[in-house]
Amino acid sequence: MMKFKSVFLYINLILLSISCKGQNKITKSEKDIYAIGTEIKHFDKEPHYGASISTSNCSFEILINDVPVIKYKDNSGGSLSGSYFPLNWDITQKGPQKITLRLFPGFNQNAKSMHSSLMRNSGVQIKIEKSFIGTDGSWGDEEEVTTYTTPQKIVEGKEVSTFDGKNFFEDSFTFDAEVPYKINILDNAEVLFTKNKDQLQALEKEVVAKYNEIRGIYLKGTKDDLANAVYEKEKRLSQQMYLSSETIKNNWDKEYQFRTDEDLEFFDLKPIEKYKMTFYANGKLVCLEKINNEKSALWGGFKRKDKGVGTTTYIQLYLYRQKDSKELHVY
Repeated sequence: MMKFKSVFLYINLILLSISCKGQNKITKSEKDIYAIGTEIKHFDKEPHYGASISTSNCSFEILINDVPVIKYKDNSGGSLSGSYFPLNWDITQKGPQKITLRLFPGFNQNAKSMHSSLMRNSGVQIKIEKSFIGTDGSWGDEEEVTTYTTPQKIVEGKEVSTFDGKNFFEDSFTFDAEVPYKINILDNAEVLFTKNKDQLQALEKEVVAKYNEIRGIYLKGTKDDLANAVYEKEKRLSQQMYLSSETIKNNWDKEYQFRTDEDLEFFDLKPIEKYKMTFYANGKLVCLEKINNEKSALWGGFKRKDKGVGTTTYIQLYLYRQKDSKELHVY
């Protein structure tokens, strides 16, 4: 009798294993997204860090810990004046945080095209600020942590950029963050970047397949399918931003645009094409970026029923792989 039970158990384990390999199996659902709030740790002090950015006559890219915060292409000759960008979602633990700045030429209003080089007045100022949300939900006063300004020199009694005439400038600085959480997702992640062309081609096929998988979920799947794909990402961001259960649910219901949402007139995503594969986080994250604007290659548009015009949307996907896994996951 015991032998019969053992064989029966063995057969059931095999069937369970086969079942678990089904491509449509949902391990997480929308209900799990709503329940993330019960797993988020909260602290007496929950600091939020951000960058207030002002620019002059340039395009630029800013990264924190080698992950993009913003890519700004000057297509009009305009500038940013104290525009605020949150940083917590790219801060994984307390201690030094590295900010990298890359400058490119701005827009020539007279020629209606990009300048060939950076100009005398090209530059960026980045103010790193810290703030807290009070118990009533209101933001407290911002505390300046540090300020960075692109280097200048004195020429004929005037301050001008030190990179005048160059078509590229890069610099970096650090600041200390006092966040109370620790995110260790990438600690055991594989370095995906390699100079081996065959390995890069194989990786590109995997990355494109993952992008198409996510695209397919948006176009043909359910919101439970989407929840299964992005659960870990949502949990990470919720911890880094100290989100409440109510905010998590509201974000999922309203911020994620999905083809079945009742308030949408239409939703569509374009095919994955005309892209380049780019690496971040010291080679541990990979993504596909459109060649023409370096935004996500997973993009399209939607139109709300109460709006007169549609909205272009870029769905950012950073992918990583744990060292003991063969599968790419959304970060």
